[in-house]
This record gives sequence, C-alpha cells and structure tokens, in this order.
Amino acid sequence: MSKKDSKNHFFFGFKNAYTLLRNGCYSVFYNEVKKRLYSKSFSFGLQRDLNKTFEAPLATIKIHIRPLNGVDTEVLLGETESAKGNPRIICHQRAILDAKIPTCYVAVTTNDKPCYMQWLISFKDNYKIQSHFKDIFPPLNPQEALLEGAYGNPEFRGLGIMPEAMSQIAEKASLLNARWVNTFVDITNIASLKGCRRSGFEPYILRKERWFLFYRTVSFHPLPENLLDDYHLNTADNAKKTIDKNGVQAHLQPQTQN
Repeated sequence: MSKKDSKNHFFFGFKNAYTLLRNGCYSVFYNEVKKRLYSKSFSFGLQRDLNKTFEAPLATIKIHIRPLNGVDTEVLLGETESAKGNPRIICHQRAILDAKIPTCYVAVTTNDKPCYMQWLISFKDNYKIQSHFKDIFPPLNPQEALLEGAYGNPEFRGLGIMPEAMSQIAEKASLLNARWVNTFVDITNIASLKGCRRSGFEPYILRKERWFLFYRTVSFHPLPENLLDDYHLNTADNAKKTIDKNGVQAHLQPQTQN
C-alpha cells in the first residue's frame, strides 16, 4: 500500500531549510533539494520482541539511561564543534523536539555527560507520529512502540555505546505495556544495521520511499528472501560488504520460476 504526502510536508521543511542556509550548509541544502526532486530509497523495518531474552554487548564505558533535559539538548545539539558535525541530523533532531513528541532518552556517562539520544514513542502518540513524520512509519498497534531519532555524541565514537544504549531504551517500552519495539534504518547504512542487530532487532518489513517534484510516496512491502539474505550477510560480525541500493528494486519483483 502506498501513501503520498501533501504539500504541507514540503512547507513544514522550510524551517529546516532556512536553518541550513543560515548556518552556511549550502551543500547539505542542495542535496536535500535534489533528493526531493527525484530519488528512491529503501529502509528495513526492524523489530525487537521484548518477550525474547536478549543481552546486548556492553559499551566500553559505563552508561545509564534517563530522560533528556535542556542541558543535554545544548550539549548534543547546541553550538559546540562536536554538534556541528552533521547539520542535517541536528535539524532532524531539533524538529522532533519542537514537535514535542515524547519521550526522548539519553545515555549518560558516570559524570552525567550525554553521549547518545533516541526517542521511544508509544502507540498512544500515533497522531503525533503521523502528523510529524507524514506516514513514513506504519501506525503502531497497541502493543508496539517506535524508536526514532538516534544520535550519538561524536566525542564518544568507537566506544560501542549504541547497542547497549539502544537496547536499554527499547526495554523501557515495557513501561508502555508494549511487547514489540520497531525502528527503521536505510538498507545502505550498514553500521547502524549492525548496531540494531546487536541491540536485538531483526527485519520484519521493507519500506520504499520515493520523491518526485517535492511529493513523497511511501509504501511497505514484505521482505524479499534474497534481500533478507543480504541483510544477514552484511550485518554479520566482521562483514565488509555493502548492500547495493540499485539492486533492491529487483528483489521487489516477483521471482520467475523455470
């Protein structure tokens, strides 16, 4: 099933566009416009069943999880040099904050310095999800929650924080009476896919996103077996191969039989 965004989604993005231009991020702005003129992308929908026992690998530093506060926001998304590394992601994170979507958690060090942030969203906030993200996610069922907006503090890269932090945040879904936790990752983002797998997530659906002349069409598909094989190959430990985005469309076509 496909869904097409209205023009409202384009106008909603003007704030982000203005921010990128104001901060001199012209190449990022150009790439965002180019993407909306015409592009196709694919993402795995990943899911974790909290009823299944799973133990994520520990980070190389001690962390614990708590809700985000204003000081965390400035450390992670403020005007510091470390926060300027990826202006597109910073805009994305601030937009979710501005939409007042609950609840954002942070992983913090023993000195209470934030090193990772991510939202855990209940099905009760389906309206806010659909209003802000414009059908990019399927509506949540009563026993489901959504993880979105993962962002790691660049100062803490290479410490294995994502798998442990994401796993601990996902487990807080039990407080929302949720059994399943969903998240979405572009199929070419092998590093994030590996992190999600180490956090207990496995693919359950495929999302196709198509932009044409500033209109976005989103559709969801069962997982093709060949693509699922590619996923397991690419996310295995020590895997170096990457998924060929141009070959994904072929996986969506019916397989011919001899």
